[in-house]
Amino acid sequence: MLMSLLFLAAGSIMLYYGAEWIVKGGVSISRRLGISTLVIGLTVVAFGTSLPELVVSIIAALEGSSSIAIGNVVGSNIANVGLVLGLSALIFPISVHFGYLKRDLFIYMGVCAIFVLFAFDGRLSRFEGAVLFISLIFYVLLCIKNPQGEEPLPDEGGEESIGKLVLYIIAGIIMLAFGADLFVDGAIFLARFLDVPEVVIGMSVVAFGTSLPELATSAIAAFRKESAISVGNIIGSNIFNILSVLGLASIIQPLDSPKTIMGLEVPFMIGYGLAMIFIAKIHQPIHRIVSAILLTGYFVFLYLLF
Repeated sequence: MLMSLLFLAAGSIMLYYGAEWIVKGGVSISRRLGISTLVIGLTVVAFGTSLPELVVSIIAALEGSSSIAIGNVVGSNIANVGLVLGLSALIFPISVHFGYLKRDLFIYMGVCAIFVLFAFDGRLSRFEGAVLFISLIFYVLLCIKNPQGEEPLPDEGGEESIGKLVLYIIAGIIMLAFGADLFVDGAIFLARFLDVPEVVIGMSVVAFGTSLPELATSAIAAFRKESAISVGNIIGSNIFNILSVLGLASIIQPLDSPKTIMGLEVPFMIGYGLAMIFIAKIHQPIHRIVSAILLTGYFVFLYLLF
């Protein structure tokens, strides 16, 4: 029991710092290339903060724990909106502009629909994983070729060289790999010790651990009045989680998807996606009452889960 908790704690710390280094390097490089903050959030930052989910899900799949891989993604997508956006907007003013994000919000809802279609039979095959991952490539190209949002940020001329920023990214990936391995081992041991279904551990403990980079990044971006990075990170991460994480994981090892998640977990994920569309259409910045409702919904989800 104690060893499981130590693995979870050490894994979470390594996941956090690994993603932090990736985001720092990726954002700095992107800004020097003159890419807008929203595109940075939807692509570079989203990919960097989704790497924990990617590594955790692939390792879980290889170790025969498909439920943790699926639960990790669905639970992370719920946590990204309910916990990450809810908590960040409760502390700092965050604006969600529907005009800038309309395309990506509807793409996310479409991605959720494809996931439901593929997972409805209880299995994600290699072919379905390939369809998801190819869709991700088209999405990234769309973001680059047809960017939405404000004008690109000017290059602030940071002291770090491009080579040093690349090293940040490489070190972050290595840290993520070791951190994810520890985290999955700890989660599996804990699930077996407590006799809790692995999908529940995946939806709660693992999903929270792998959402820490999104939480830290969005909170820091909101504090620095970079709402586009904060919101883009959340929406982009949710898209990456399904298309990249589940796509690659199921290509490597077909995933068994518990049909029971269609009754609670998937409806919560879709509901939070629809909530993002509603929030983007109302008065900005996000009111603290709305933030509190998002957070309350997340805690209700955890209560129902257990």
